[in-house]
Amino acid sequence: MIRVLNLGAVGFAVALAFGASGCSSNGDESTPTTSPAVTTPTASLATGMPAPSLVTATPSAAPATATATPSPGVIDPCTTRLSLEGQALDPGASFALTPQTKWQLCLGGAAAGSSEKYLFRTTDGGGSWTLVSRTTLGNPPPEQGVGDLPNGNAVVQILFLDASKGWMGLNSPGDNLFRSQDGGVSWSAVTPVPPGVPVTSIAFTDALHGTVVTSESSWVTEDGGVTWIEMP
Repeated sequence: MIRVLNLGAVGFAVALAFGASGCSSNGDESTPTTSPAVTTPTASLATGMPAPSLVTATPSAAPATATATPSPGVIDPCTTRLSLEGQALDPGASFALTPQTKWQLCLGGAAAGSSEKYLFRTTDGGGSWTLVSRTTLGNPPPEQGVGDLPNGNAVVQILFLDASKGWMGLNSPGDNLFRSQDGGVSWSAVTPVPPGVPVTSIAFTDALHGTVVTSESSWVTEDGGVTWIEMP
């Protein structure tokens, strides 16, 4: 509520003084508007022991509502060929070792309960891609320099420690942990994880120390995957 106080002659004199300084001479007063102070909250992060630097695969799928716009000169490798059934390929798991060196898995039509898989690699940031390996479902004709991917379905994760050494985790009824030593061209099963047990994540702190998490337990290595110890 605004109260008007009658100051009589004193008020009149004050009004004249304000009029001389630029206020309206009809007695109306302009009430300055004060903007409320804006307080910017500062997030406080709880800090604990420093965590090791993990080499992990980062999900790259955009939300369903987002429309990804490819950068000029970047090619989507899944558009470079069709499945054996003549259908378009869909993007699957991917991994970027550096902005220039990346791997992209592309998925095709289902056969015998498992999907065709095509693993592409780029060394120029996506300007060009090379098919390095693929599944043998449907008996595709051999291709020069193209290796074999595991036929088991549902690749959960792909991870590379460098341009040659890579790991792949699956969720299938068979073997679910595979290793590559040639950049993804060929893959061999790593036996410590029992068949049929899904791999949920793979992480390495360096070239020697890694952890594979499954739906039942975790397995750790301290020699780059030569030997593994199960952790409950």
